[in-house]
Amino acid sequence: MIDSMQVTPMPGAFGAIAENIDLAFPQSDAAMRALIAALHEHQILAIRGQKLSDAQYCAFGHYWGRPLLFHNPSHRKDDFPELIRINNSASTPERYRDGAKFWHQDSTYEEVPASITMLYGVETPDHGGETLIASAALAYEALDDAMKAQVENLVGLHCLGGSPALPGERIPFNPETTAKHGIVRHPLVMRHPVTGRKALFLSGSAYGFEGMETEEGRALVHQLRAHCTQPQFVNSYKVEAGDILLWDNFQVLHSATPTEYS
Repeated sequence: MIDSMQVTPMPGAFGAIAENIDLAFPQSDAAMRALIAALHEHQILAIRGQKLSDAQYCAFGHYWGRPLLFHNPSHRKDDFPELIRINNSASTPERYRDGAKFWHQDSTYEEVPASITMLYGVETPDHGGETLIASAALAYEALDDAMKAQVENLVGLHCLGGSPALPGERIPFNPETTAKHGIVRHPLVMRHPVTGRKALFLSGSAYGFEGMETEEGRALVHQLRAHCTQPQFVNSYKVEAGDILLWDNFQVLHSATPTEYS
């Protein structure tokens, strides 16, 4: 019931935790509106204490909109293609290991990027496996007026894995996949479609800007990605079994942390 759900802020500058709600059952409009409002306000939302089948998890996902299918069909579940299974199996090819260990917003290399991503913990490690989250909204708000004026009307050029890497990053790059998706364009300053709040929209796919020389554009992408991921804009959350972690792709970047493979 919505009356019993509790939403409390996470430690840090943003993020919230929701408890006392059972997503195994269909949710009322009031409950879903409360969850949606909490996510948009806090940028990330962890819903604790869940025990869901794949069907129940997919049903919850459909409350948020139309699920997007991951670009690599081999990563989808056969019976529920909306789901991507992430594990530490020893059979995982080297090229796919820790593939999300770089700062990005999801599916920004597509014409219609994901607005929300959710991660459900079924089995989780005792140590490690945190998801790092950087607030692109707080980072935008911290820009000085001159930089805000410079970036306000820029249109970013995106392709899969296109961004210049920050120290410690290994941005996956697959020429065949990149060629398949081609180049797409998104505003650099994203005005949130629900709240109107502005945030930087860079991901790990922006490599330049319309009307800007290639090297100048890449330098600005690198500068802004480094700005967004400064410690004062970063929070982290370790998903435990039974947690669903949601993030608002129009407000935050995220990065996985290395996983020890079985």
